[in-house]
Amino acid sequence: MYIQTTINKILGLVPTSVKGMHIEAMKTIIPFGIGLIPVAYMTVKIFSNPGFSTDKSIPIVPLRPGDSTHDAEYSEDPDAFLKRCEEEYGPVFNIYLLNLALTVISGPQIREVLTNPAFSASDANEEITRITSYFNCGRKSNRNYGNQVVQYLVRDTAHYLPVFTPKIATLMEKGLEQEIGHCPAEKGAKIVEEPILLIRKTVVNAMANIFLGPEIARDPKVIDTLFSASIDLRRGFITGSSRVSKWRAFLDRTHLRLFQPLMKRAQILAEAATPVVLERRRLEALASESGVVWERPDDVLQSLLDSSDKYGFIDLEDVCAHALILAGAYAFAMTDAATNILYFLAAFPECVGKLYEELQQVLDTIQTEREQTRQGYRAEGKPIDEALDPAHDRDMSVEALKRMVYMDSFLREVFRYRIEHLRIVHRALEDITLSSGIVISKGSTVISNTRSIHQSPEHGEDTAEFRPWRYAEKRKTATKVGPDYLVFGMGRRACPARFMNIQGLKMVGALVVSKYSKIEIQDPSKTKAALCTRIGEPIDTGLKFTSRK
Repeated sequence: MYIQTTINKILGLVPTSVKGMHIEAMKTIIPFGIGLIPVAYMTVKIFSNPGFSTDKSIPIVPLRPGDSTHDAEYSEDPDAFLKRCEEEYGPVFNIYLLNLALTVISGPQIREVLTNPAFSASDANEEITRITSYFNCGRKSNRNYGNQVVQYLVRDTAHYLPVFTPKIATLMEKGLEQEIGHCPAEKGAKIVEEPILLIRKTVVNAMANIFLGPEIARDPKVIDTLFSASIDLRRGFITGSSRVSKWRAFLDRTHLRLFQPLMKRAQILAEAATPVVLERRRLEALASESGVVWERPDDVLQSLLDSSDKYGFIDLEDVCAHALILAGAYAFAMTDAATNILYFLAAFPECVGKLYEELQQVLDTIQTEREQTRQGYRAEGKPIDEALDPAHDRDMSVEALKRMVYMDSFLREVFRYRIEHLRIVHRALEDITLSSGIVISKGSTVISNTRSIHQSPEHGEDTAEFRPWRYAEKRKTATKVGPDYLVFGMGRRACPARFMNIQGLKMVGALVVSKYSKIEIQDPSKTKAALCTRIGEPIDTGLKFTSRK
């Protein structure tokens, strides 16, 4: 209405001689011209983003003849490219990658970036991934706090690990049985053409039950919505790890503003959740009137509802948007990592036997300990509570997963071996002088060379090789971050979701080795490619599963 009024005023100032046959055309041209103003502004903005540090002492890696960026050379062999750059140009150098001018930081100086608040990860990540734009197209609150509230929610969710773990195990086991089934050797292995799809279905169903509760998760629309949300997040993060033009990034953000996919998914979820939430409130009020304690549902949705004031949620749609962000993020992260774990188990078949042996030893020990506790209770005349029910002696509990040191070592080594070598971007909010004397200028974007960390002598002499039991005796767990392991970041910026993710991945690994004696790569000639494929890129071969007797 305001724009139309403005157009009418402008037309009122046009001389009469100009009006007439051209007036209708001008009614079209003027709003079109006004619409071009923000487009022009954004175009200038996206193409004027700052580049790498202007410190003259930082060398710029020359481009190969015919190349306009370093993308092709890096993609061909990341190890060789980065090793050459480190040897020829030192620990800090400038390159053109992902359509950005980036300053690469290597070695111990990476710690200075990760621990210095003058480096902003959120500003740099938004330029590459558009994740904040995606969040803001759905959530109604917490837009002014970046993604801090999401991080707080993730930390709070991690507190539910002891409650969630057995449920997730049951749900995932059921999902694997439905998707793969029983495939004994005499009947031939079961071929799964797209393992990532199998894992995504299994994980999404488990996350729907854990985050939203079984009543809401029964609705097929809810499963489809969460499935789509996990793909949205995957697309956002994967876009950030591949070469995407600034114009494409601008179009992506425009698409989010116009179509608001997260908001639409939150509305679907809120519609399905409304009757369940109303019933919960009715039961809570009834319990209060009767003077009894209401047994709260142990799902994340109820926790968010109870904490609405704490987090400033506006309404149920806002709560559902945040629930989708959390559940979608877990599903996305778990799906990619779990799928890759299957390929590593297939590529290194000796690991399957070792991990199965460890699983049985751990469960045997826990079963013996629980029986000893029960005998002690009987001797003292104490009642045996439900928690010590023999039916749960061999459950996939938090304690059982914690004792699987070889499984933990296997996961840590998979991450160390496979993780993208150039990752963890930051934007310098001011001029920053590193300990080496090099100045990272304000506005420049730096990226960490994790190859220099994950293939350092601290990990052994054979860091270019995959050694599954590398950390089994070193007391370095898959969740333990530090200067030598940057898979989940470091310090106060370390990923708070790593505990739940690693717990879930241990569970997937344990369930798979307990059910299948053999996993094979469908096309053995593509084994190396399957292990080295960049995160998010499709693996061009399926897997074959053979059940245990």
